[in-house]
Formats: sequence, structure tokens, C-alpha cells
Amino acid sequence: MKSKLLCLLLAFMLLAPAALAEDDLDDSTVFTVTDESGSALFAISHAVNVGDEYISRDNALYRIEQVSGTTATARRIGEETMPDVSWLDAGEAQAVFLQAGSTVPAASGSTDSQKLIAMYVTHSDESYVPSDGTQSIDGQGGIYDVARQFRDALQAKGIDVILDESTHLPHDSGAYRRSRRTAERLLQNRPDAIIDIHRDGIPNAEEYVATIDGENASQVRLLVGRSNQNSEVNRAFAKELKAVADKKYPGLVKDIFIGKGNYNQDLSPNAILLEFGTHTISKERVLNSTDVMADVVSTTLYGTQTGSARSTKSDSAEKASASAKNKGSMSGIAWLAVIVVVGVILFALVQTGGGKAMGTKIGRNLREMTGGLVGKKKDEDAG
Repeated sequence: MKSKLLCLLLAFMLLAPAALAEDDLDDSTVFTVTDESGSALFAISHAVNVGDEYISRDNALYRIEQVSGTTATARRIGEETMPDVSWLDAGEAQAVFLQAGSTVPAASGSTDSQKLIAMYVTHSDESYVPSDGTQSIDGQGGIYDVARQFRDALQAKGIDVILDESTHLPHDSGAYRRSRRTAERLLQNRPDAIIDIHRDGIPNAEEYVATIDGENASQVRLLVGRSNQNSEVNRAFAKELKAVADKKYPGLVKDIFIGKGNYNQDLSPNAILLEFGTHTISKERVLNSTDVMADVVSTTLYGTQTGSARSTKSDSAEKASASAKNKGSMSGIAWLAVIVVVGVILFALVQTGGGKAMGTKIGRNLREMTGGLVGKKKDEDAG
């Protein structure tokens, strides 16, 4: 009996971190996705699974139906309905989030003097071969240059940006679990959005080459995780970004990949993973894309501006967003708390066999884990 309980306890301990970061994927393998006729659709250096979806540059929607080795087949299931951004033509000082039918919550806590975006880098080693000399640097790779310039471009628009430059090496299946702690720390500042900065790992640089406003640049791919409670709103946020980019800078956003896992996006409704180019494209091209991508993010979150004017969000929108963010952040914490408590109880049962001794053991363990906040001190501690 005790051996079974011990096995159960070990299972809980092993499953807890896995459930918290179920998208810890090995992205060193390049997958090629074709349509049902065998024509190539796209390549990506992330695991591809049946049920994943893909929104192409022209907004065609595909679903992965079969995966064999590093090749997958997708079926076109229609056109993805994109947000109406006609308000951009009118130059109105209003935010995307106030448009009729928008499902993305308004960013909470923002005023004309307070706009906040948080950024971090999960795959810290990612670099650009033509410019950095290698695709991987054991430390802060070339991707940090991209993150810093992206931050500077956002700050130039009057947005406060917290760029956490923590590294999360090695670049392995645990990287997202390690960067999750960084994301949780950043979210304590209640940013309007949180962005994970990456680059792709496909070998063909031509798939990312672009000319934006007459300048050599790189396209940007958007990634959304589908295995979390925020998946639909994360997807809506990505679609808003793409719609604004398509209107202002055609060709900037390459596509949207909706993959299995969560990329830590379960922590916030306005979370997105951006892939700036691939390792075989020059970093200079990628850096040229940061200014225009910053404009896309700024416009999507805060709307167009006339002089210093910006739309004022309603109190109800503010509260809705705050509630959604709290739900995303707290659900993971509550779930982990339950796992910890169950683990403590099972461990105490294994050690004591039950009865009063088990209660004493549970109280002591909880007190030790929480620094005395939980678990009333008993006389049995004496001696």
C-alpha cells in the first residue's frame, strides 16, 4: 500500500512541472508542411502536431491532419475571419480594442502617461549566422540585440518597456519552464502585453526576406499556443497584430502558427511569441523590422494618435481585462498550490501510516514550506 502511495506522490511531483510547461518542445528539428496536393505551405523549427492550425500570409486557414517524421500535411478549411481595421484609414484616435466585435480585452492600467509592455527571451542563445558568425551563442545571443532595438523603438513611442535579459540556457526542452519564472515575475508589473522574442530556425532565409517601406527587412512570424485557457484571446490578439501590420506594412507579418502547448501564454491574455527572421538571415535585416513592428504593436494596443490624443478606455473594459489577466495568472498558481498540498498529505501518509502522527507531520511540513505562514506550531516541536 505504501509503495503505491509513494508512486502516486512521485507521479504528482513529476506531472506538476510538465503541466505547467507542456510546450517544452525541442525546436531543433525543421518540419515541412504541405497541402493535400503535396505543395509546400511553410517550414517551421517547432514541433508540429495533428490539430495545429496555420493562418497564411493571405489569411487562408489550414489544420494539420497528418504528421509523418518531419513532414506534415495540412487541409485548407477556409478563410480566417480577420479584424476590421478600417478605422486606420480614417486616422481616428481610437484603439483597436474598442472596435465592434473585437474579442481582445483592452489593456488594463494604461493611461496617456502609463503604457507598459514586458519582454523576455526564452531561447537566449539564438543568433544570426551571417552577422553573429554562428546560430547559437552560449550566453546572450544575437537575439538580444533584436530585443533591445525593439524595446528602444517602443520606448520612442512613449511606451515603458521592461526587457528582462535573463538567460534560460540551455536551449533544451526545459527552456520554457525556466522562462516561465521570468514571465511570472514580469507580470507582477501588470503590463499591457508580454512578448517572448525569438527567431526561427529554418534554413531558407528567402522565406523571411522582405522589403518594407523600401528598406531591406525581415518578416515576423507570430506563434500562439492552443493548450491553455487564454488560447482564443491570444489568437485574437495575434490576429489584431497581423491585421494592423497587413494594413500599414504589407508583407511584414509572415503568418500565424497555432501550435500545441502554450508557450507560457496561459499566464496572460495579451501574450504573444514573435519570431524575427531565421538564423540564416542577416541580423541587420531583422533590426530594420523592429521599428515597424514596434509601430504595429503600439497601434494595436493603444490605437492611432492625433498629437497627444489617445482613446480613453471604458471602466468596464479595464475591469474585464484585469479580470482576464488575474484569471490567467492565478489559475496556474492555484493549481500548483493544490498539487503541493496533495503531495504533502501523501508524503505524510507514506511516512506515518495515518492517524494523529500524519496530522502532526502535515502541519510541520506546511509550516516549513511557508516559513511559518501555514501550519500552527505544536508542542511536538519541542525537543
